[in-house]
Amino acid sequence: MGRAKPSTRISDDRRREVDLAHAVDTALTRLDVVEAIPIGPDAAADDAAIEAFVGGLDAPVEVNVAANVNGNGSGGGERAAALPVPPIRLNLVTLDGIEVTQAVQDIGHSVPLVAGKATIVRVYLKFPAPVEVRGELQAARSATGPWTPIPSIGPAQLDPARAGGTLAQLRSRRADLRFSLNFRLPATLTGPGPVFLRMSAVRRTTGTPLPSVAGIQVRSVTFARPATLRVRLVRMIYTMAGRTFQPTATDASLFGSWLGRAYPTDRLLLSTGTATANPSAPFDAAQINAQLIALRAVDVGTGTDPRTHYYGMVSDGGFFMRGLASGIPQTPAPGTVASGPTGSSTFGWDNDGSYGDWYGGHELGHTFGRFHAEFCGAIGGAPYPFPNGQLSGPDEAFVGIDVGDPALGLPLKLMGSVAAHDVMTYCNSQWLSSFTYGAIYQRLVAENALAAGAGAEGMAMVQDRDSVPAAVGDARPAGIRIIGSVNLTGAAGSISAVLPAAPGVAGAADEPGDAVPAGPDGHQLSIRLLDADGEPIDERPAAFLPSSCEDPDQDVTGVLDSVVPVPSGASAVEVLLDGAVLDRRPIGGPVSRTADLRPGVADAGPTPDGGRQLSWEVPDAPAGQRYAVQLSDDGGASWRTVAVDLARPEVRLAADELAGPAGEPLLARLLAVTGLSGAVLSTDPVTPG
Repeated sequence: MGRAKPSTRISDDRRREVDLAHAVDTALTRLDVVEAIPIGPDAAADDAAIEAFVGGLDAPVEVNVAANVNGNGSGGGERAAALPVPPIRLNLVTLDGIEVTQAVQDIGHSVPLVAGKATIVRVYLKFPAPVEVRGELQAARSATGPWTPIPSIGPAQLDPARAGGTLAQLRSRRADLRFSLNFRLPATLTGPGPVFLRMSAVRRTTGTPLPSVAGIQVRSVTFARPATLRVRLVRMIYTMAGRTFQPTATDASLFGSWLGRAYPTDRLLLSTGTATANPSAPFDAAQINAQLIALRAVDVGTGTDPRTHYYGMVSDGGFFMRGLASGIPQTPAPGTVASGPTGSSTFGWDNDGSYGDWYGGHELGHTFGRFHAEFCGAIGGAPYPFPNGQLSGPDEAFVGIDVGDPALGLPLKLMGSVAAHDVMTYCNSQWLSSFTYGAIYQRLVAENALAAGAGAEGMAMVQDRDSVPAAVGDARPAGIRIIGSVNLTGAAGSISAVLPAAPGVAGAADEPGDAVPAGPDGHQLSIRLLDADGEPIDERPAAFLPSSCEDPDQDVTGVLDSVVPVPSGASAVEVLLDGAVLDRRPIGGPVSRTADLRPGVADAGPTPDGGRQLSWEVPDAPAGQRYAVQLSDDGGASWRTVAVDLARPEVRLAADELAGPAGEPLLARLLAVTGLSGAVLSTDPVTPG
């Protein structure tokens, strides 16, 4: 016979405490109606509620209900009540507050709770003796149930010195996850509308129950409408000093995870692709942004949801490209793009392996209309409500929390009130404040209300190459869209793409003429159209979007994005700054009717990523013809653009672009663009190896 397990002896007081806990639990289960009280700063259970409950029990016993049970600093100290156990002096667990948070919150729940987003419930309990506890929360979509039990994520330390339900009394517990019982709400309970919460059993970590009246009252919060966030992450590839650089898979996965955790969205529709940077390294973000605008125009013209934001990510392995957005729109404008660097630097506080996540969150914030919070060197901002760029004022009313990502090994983490800073600052420990979170949520809701179909932002396309007219004059688009980058300080710039504009694209409003009105900083930026003899036939101001995030000692840069009508006979377009030509591009001519993929898919070069090179034969192409390449791994149901404005019909595909779903062939198609028309020339299957 094996050795018997020794018996465990507990004190009479502990045994009676357990008996009392069972009695209280039994009484709570008999309650048919429990008042539902919206969660707020004065939502702690009060003396009257506890006395009414305890007074309804049967046998007499003296119970020490701690002073200040209502959490507002008042209380009557000890009092006698009838309980169905022998006379002893025991204490009850009471409730000081419940806080429901998704990224940042105050105890009054002024920050909107987004339906469907990962949600943490923090429960603040009080007990007159130090004890470590676990607990169970019950949640329901109705005040009367049915109730779903939810176990706490871990234990909590109950400390008599940390008691009360006011903001000041809760401060020390809100500032440390160890002093609250924390629960993760199931996704089924975070849909739009109210959810009702009440505490259930509270146990010592040894497993023995504690007598608790924390569940006497039901608290409720309401989840607002969901808000989908659509982002296309373009990992830019560039070569420098004979080496090829691109962001890693870790950079991409952490970027997506951070947006899902920090941004006010229930659903992140993130697509990721690669593209080779058209400008030579070292380039600036304005040049990458111009390429992104062109990529996006081709994508939207061929089916991508126009509510999608585009972000370009650049590895810092060769050089550091400071991030910029192509403007800060004050109305919904998903076409505003941004780009920024990534790498493994910790910046002194970020230790997850990539800083591209929060850096990208900052630049994307500009595309949602957010200005800088002018702290730690950030300039060009707008008023911000909290000192030093913090998430809260000195009262620590707002607390940030990161719900974590178990798939990436990222734990639930407190961001704090004054130690963390808003993502639109240049400070350390960045997160979203209530100020930024709420504003981005409102912008997301507005963007989600926009039309979903391909529209005016996209390139005008002729999908069937057989329908492409032989002469340009047979198919005139609504206009041509000229996209480029400009350095006002250096008096330099280049055209990134000239695309046929879809109907409805807004262009420069000024009438053509010799005198072009002054533009940014007094400069005159204009677009000129020339005939076949090089004679000007039209000139008008260009739309210039200055870059965000530039310091006073940096060059003033931005993107040019204008649509102009095309007069008959136009054969070239020029971009001018103060009368000097920055760049010139031929336009027009009949689109080539044929293109054939060259036989064989050869190795792309010395880089070890397993990429491949594709090239097509395109005879009789006009001088102004440029090319875009798209890929599909769903049989052509959807397409993603991997290259745009190619002077030659060839592209290098990164290895991850070749790894489509098993059993689905990868399709590549070549698009030709003359500025005045665009057409699909060739669609071909591609073998990965």
